Amino acid sequence: MDKASIFQKNRRYSILAWVLALLVLAVAVPLNLIFDRINVNFDMTPNSLYTLTKTTTDYLDELDSRGEVVDVYFLATMEELESDLELLALYRTVLAYDAHDCFNLTAFDPDTNPEILKELNPDGVFNLTAGDFLFVHGDMVKRLPGSLMYAYQLDDNEKVIGAEFRAENYFTGYMKTVVDGELPILYFLEGHDEVPLSDMTKLSANLQNYNYGAKQLNLTTAQAVPDDCRILVIASPKYDLTQDEFDKIMEYTRKGGHLSVLMSPNDSDTAFQRLEQLLSTYCVGMNYDRVTETDESRHSHKEPYALMCDMVEADSTSMANLTADLLPTQTNTVTYMPESRSFYMAYGSNISTVSVEALIKTQTSAQSEPWGGVKLDPQTTTGKELALAMYAQDSERSDSKLAVFGSSDIITDEGTSNAFFINPLQLYLSTITWMYNSDVDMNIADKARTYDSLNINSSGEASGLIALFVGFPALVALAGVVIWLRRKDG
Repeated sequence: MDKASIFQKNRRYSILAWVLALLVLAVAVPLNLIFDRINVNFDMTPNSLYTLTKTTTDYLDELDSRGEVVDVYFLATMEELESDLELLALYRTVLAYDAHDCFNLTAFDPDTNPEILKELNPDGVFNLTAGDFLFVHGDMVKRLPGSLMYAYQLDDNEKVIGAEFRAENYFTGYMKTVVDGELPILYFLEGHDEVPLSDMTKLSANLQNYNYGAKQLNLTTAQAVPDDCRILVIASPKYDLTQDEFDKIMEYTRKGGHLSVLMSPNDSDTAFQRLEQLLSTYCVGMNYDRVTETDESRHSHKEPYALMCDMVEADSTSMANLTADLLPTQTNTVTYMPESRSFYMAYGSNISTVSVEALIKTQTSAQSEPWGGVKLDPQTTTGKELALAMYAQDSERSDSKLAVFGSSDIITDEGTSNAFFINPLQLYLSTITWMYNSDVDMNIADKARTYDSLNINSSGEASGLIALFVGFPALVALAGVVIWLRRKDG
């Protein structure tokens, strides 16, 4: 073959290569522009971080077919999410929900659009902050704190080493809750001169903020504890339960009902026999006392009965970890209890089926002085830790739960106005969510926020990888150039 023929052949190959390269560009660039224009994306993450699960898509399709619409208000702009790589999963998830007719999204900046915020929250009931969501369907409203979207894992130096994205389970669960229209109700017992709901307006607002409702209940007239009662609250009655009331409450607990009992010290000679009997079914005993602190550094200088105490840290055997956020390692707020009575573990015949633990304890410098009741020879107790709050669970009664506090002042308007008692109030609210969580769990697993990465353990390994990923391609390119030059000259 002569040199001219070889030259013509190489020239044809070169032209073909350039044509193919131009064709690739001609196809790839418009395709990318088109996909970007119509907002088409491909989820290449290992755990489908940006893709809704079948559980969610099936439910959203069902709502679409029924014509149901949930108004979702987001206290931030979508542009804020899109520009933040750390929040990209939330951005893509919100877009995926908003693609359905049943998810009517309104995203706004509460600082620049305060009128929308005022319309949504005219009475300030919901403690809304930037990044929060409100799900609204008819009269049902649920607040979803933005802080729940991710769960972070920290190392010993408080540095983030991992994150779990959990928005989908919350979004779908909250939509189901407001569409189904079920608001969990706490019933407050009345008829025994208890603390009335009218003296607990701040607690009622707090409960609404946590997505609960509150009603009063008189069991002398009601046939039974209502079926929609998720927790029965007994707040410092002055008189004991009747036998009929006791029987109705016991029947409620046998079905898995939960009790929240707050018993402030009472100096009357009333014996709460049936209330004590009710507590004893959870292996909890109640003292007729009031607790004082003998160490002057551990009580209010104005009131020795407003005493400093300690949150009990949960361990691996605990039923739940209710005090974690209130421990001294997590907060600078010191825990104080108002004037309080104490409780103790009462070993009953059912102790094998009941789990019972303390939530708040005093130091050994506190003392229990007799206060009220009918005990013939009451004694002051000193030199031991005293339990001011406890919780229990009975597996024989469908995991019926009980929480007891030695004072109801922590939930009254007068008591909650005192900043001393904020920790017991927060603990009380934690017992509410422990007994009955208002969130519907759709069993959608959290998704680890992971990206493709390469772990390098040493500088030698780094040098080797550089040689592999840079040197080897360069060597191949050089070989290609040499071959091309030889063919060109040939």
